[in-house]
Amino acid sequence: MPVDAEVVIIGGGPVGSSFAAQTASYTTVVVEEHAEIGHPVQCTGLVHPRVVEMTQAQDTVLNEISGLRLTPPGGKSIEVRSNETKAMVIDRKRFDRQLSERAEAEGADILTGREFIGFKRDGKKVRIDLQGPKGHESILADLLVGADGYKSRVGRLAGLGPAKEFVRGIQADLAVRMEDQSMVEMLIGQKVAPGFFAWILPCGEFTRVGLGVSEGNGAPSSYLNALIKKRGLEGTERLRIMSGAIPVGPPKKTCTDNILIVGDAAAQTKPLSGGGLYTGLRSARWAAMTAVEALKEGDVSARRLSDYDVKWRADIGKEVDRGLLIRKVYVNLTDRKMDDVCRMLDRPDAKEVLSGGDIDYPSKIATPLLKTVPSLVKFSPQLIGSLIRREQR
Repeated sequence: MPVDAEVVIIGGGPVGSSFAAQTASYTTVVVEEHAEIGHPVQCTGLVHPRVVEMTQAQDTVLNEISGLRLTPPGGKSIEVRSNETKAMVIDRKRFDRQLSERAEAEGADILTGREFIGFKRDGKKVRIDLQGPKGHESILADLLVGADGYKSRVGRLAGLGPAKEFVRGIQADLAVRMEDQSMVEMLIGQKVAPGFFAWILPCGEFTRVGLGVSEGNGAPSSYLNALIKKRGLEGTERLRIMSGAIPVGPPKKTCTDNILIVGDAAAQTKPLSGGGLYTGLRSARWAAMTAVEALKEGDVSARRLSDYDVKWRADIGKEVDRGLLIRKVYVNLTDRKMDDVCRMLDRPDAKEVLSGGDIDYPSKIATPLLKTVPSLVKFSPQLIGSLIRREQR
């Protein structure tokens, strides 16, 4: 293994691999703690078609989604359909491996089965400590990149701070094929998924059922078991069970001297859906651009790397901030209010607005929806007013 590198990335997921592919003109090393890239899977794998296009990962697509069924606590669902593909289900294991292989093809070194232990300052560089198959290993590098997920040891040790909150998630792949492969179902309510939502996602020959739960609401597994039982799927074979956490709300800083964090490590996720692939890949682009320029100048100070922080916030930061505002409105809704909202949306003109939604930019339909159904503002006048003002800036 290399003992010196210019860039060391902790985390071999899509964000880390994407960053690596863009900095591979320098000596770049990706460190992955698991024995293989893409395992374990901790993602629903539902993305906008633009993610598939920007990564050229068409062969990882399992299914295409064009409709949404929203089921509130009272049980009266509303359906929104579109004539175009609104989302794609991807095979995350294959997707992750494909991006890793591209990074390697560009010249990056991929080290698997190594756990990141910590780092020490060594002059103007950082010495990165790893625990590998043969014991302790270390790499001296100019730049350390934390793409190590929601637990981010890099971010914690660098003092960059945690996310504002964490949503605990769990999902199971069931050996059953849904009749309607074009429709994803989203279920809401305090008894179903308090503080977040549940999903039933057709993935071709199997169905992915999962949910997220805000902190302080108990184990998500109990809610998942209840949902599977309620849907009469209790006896269905569970092919895989996956769990993890979704970081919501980025820290104030995402870089310091010699170090930057990106993706889930920087809580660069969508506050409403928890999705982090699009936002993470966009942020990785800005991070890599900044890193290449900083290395060329021989300056990887916090001041120089802060250009990354400015750029990613200018790109996706506004959408993240708006998503946080909408989330505040959502988590304060009682089950009764959720039923009221769904009844108000169950009309042709509101559904037409909803059908034009974009899962990467959900806040963009907030204003059109409020113009179509003005009475929605009563559920949180102050927060919704703040959202509208931000949308108009």
